[in-house]
Amino acid sequence: MEDSNRQDFQKRFLIAIVLSMVILAGWMYFFPPPKPTPNNNSNTEQAAANTAQTPAPVPQAPAANYQVPETAQPSAGAPQKVITIDSPFYTVKLDARGGVPVSWVLKKHRSSEGERDVYSIASTKGNPVPLELISQKGLENSPREVPLRVITGDPAIDQPANENIYTVNVEGDAVQLNGQESKTIEFTQTDAASGLEISKKFTFRAESPVSDLAVRITRGGQPVPSARLGIGPSVGDQGIKKHYFYRSEPEATAFTNGDINRQLPAAISEHKDPPGRMPIAGSADWAGIGDAYFAMAVVPAQPALGVEFTGTKYEQEIPEGVHEGQSLFQWVMGSNDRKETRHLTTAWIPITADGSVNKVFVGAKDHFAFAPKGGVNDQVNEGLNRSVDLENTINYGWYSWVRTVLRPIAVPILWCVAKLNELTGSYGIAIILFTIVLYSLFFPLKMRSAKSMKKAQKHQPRMKEIQDQMKKLKADDPKMKELQMEQLRLMKESNFIGGCLPMVLQIPFFIALYTAITISLDFRQATFLWLPDLSASDPFHLLEFAMAGSMVLSMMFAPAAPAMTPEQAMQQKMMSYMMPVMMLWVLWGAPAGLLLYWFIGNLVTFGQQMVINRMNKSDTQGEEKNAPASKKMKPKLSAS
Repeated sequence: MEDSNRQDFQKRFLIAIVLSMVILAGWMYFFPPPKPTPNNNSNTEQAAANTAQTPAPVPQAPAANYQVPETAQPSAGAPQKVITIDSPFYTVKLDARGGVPVSWVLKKHRSSEGERDVYSIASTKGNPVPLELISQKGLENSPREVPLRVITGDPAIDQPANENIYTVNVEGDAVQLNGQESKTIEFTQTDAASGLEISKKFTFRAESPVSDLAVRITRGGQPVPSARLGIGPSVGDQGIKKHYFYRSEPEATAFTNGDINRQLPAAISEHKDPPGRMPIAGSADWAGIGDAYFAMAVVPAQPALGVEFTGTKYEQEIPEGVHEGQSLFQWVMGSNDRKETRHLTTAWIPITADGSVNKVFVGAKDHFAFAPKGGVNDQVNEGLNRSVDLENTINYGWYSWVRTVLRPIAVPILWCVAKLNELTGSYGIAIILFTIVLYSLFFPLKMRSAKSMKKAQKHQPRMKEIQDQMKKLKADDPKMKELQMEQLRLMKESNFIGGCLPMVLQIPFFIALYTAITISLDFRQATFLWLPDLSASDPFHLLEFAMAGSMVLSMMFAPAAPAMTPEQAMQQKMMSYMMPVMMLWVLWGAPAGLLLYWFIGNLVTFGQQMVINRMNKSDTQGEEKNAPASKKMKPKLSAS
């Protein structure tokens, strides 16, 4: 499974970071996200594919196993048409059949850091491709899997609600919005025989990524219970030709019981009980579907109980000439995958079908757009009786404690790089300058670490001598205690752990920068030199080899932990070459922005180490020059 491979890759990546820091600094750890349990039972997969298109309704619903009939046909009522709502920031097409959006194209994004055009990742320099967020595969299915469809669990309601053609209150088929304009578009249908009345009322604003959706479904004048609104399937950049670790599939999210619940598509489609459906317990403020950069999220008028994620999977051909996501082995062998497993993932959130207004956010997952004082969160909270924070759609980490550590670091990094970009006009140069400044701030800590290493090396001969003596003594020998005390004294003077701590402090900054590059819209499609996209891999893989080569250079001159035996010395020497090779394998295909940071960081580290070595050499010569005459005498003369 693609998402399973994605988590395997993420696990190797994070473990490799931990191993490298252990070797360089001494100790640390970092845990990757849990891997979804694979399911190779073809019968279970087929059951998930047949049932996951529509979730089971809430327990109170009368028809718990209802599915929308696959043979459902649209009624021949009002004339079918598609309404196009166009603004400077988006273009949405609403189909009168089902009263649902069948296309949602983002054109611009605005935040406190400015305004920019956005295009699909499939774009080239001379051919910008519109950023379509709605899955074409979902539209091709029967019945259609489209965003903002409604189910209640009653087939007499769900079939007309999603398949009938509604009457629209808009003349013509196009609506143009500019400035501060807004427009309400209402879809209605009535069945006099059953007393069923359905209304879906959309309100769009020209410059806002937040729209309103009021759903009213009554039978005999009474609102029907157990209504659910579908988000998705798989809202995100539909121009991605191949998904891999750094071009992940859209995932499902929900903010329940005060924390974010995030699920990968493979985990949802492989869920066994019930097949292809993953119930999320607790009270939910919102639910959504989105990829690394864009999302659709619905905030119901009232907190919802019983959110559910559903998913199916299918095989997708990978176009010829697409080499993204290649492993190092595939690159060497000149091979590539020709198929991948993809998923259609939908989030279902309960709503009240009495005409209450639900907020629908469709846009970029940008911290600076969610920030208060006029941000998206303020627009969402307007008209709601509670405060909702959609910034949690951004994936700062899979665990709450990881998000607690990384977010306060990643956000300032994004702000600094954005400001440096304003000064230089290039995100590549901004990353270089940021790296130099960050490593310069850590220089005093590296100096301290180098001095600790040097002290440890100075005491190394005596430490080895003590160990050899202790091997010859019995445990109850009186000299054993004296040797142990001296050993502890030398270890305290060496302060090896103190030398490691400065290196450990850099770990959160590296991981936070990695997180910032892989989630920030700033780096997406930002060009630099030969690099077409700093959020994607280097097409020629020059940065991977430059990173590994510079890592070898910096490790060769870095102070090493004292080796007690020739075997330990040989192991340290071998590791200085093995570690770069391992990191080359792990970071193969990583975002160019991250590799650029690591490459420049290695060069800066090498330069700093040259300065530290020279300073340490001067200090050593000064100590020898100022040493007492008795210490300068040879042991032979001293004995006489």
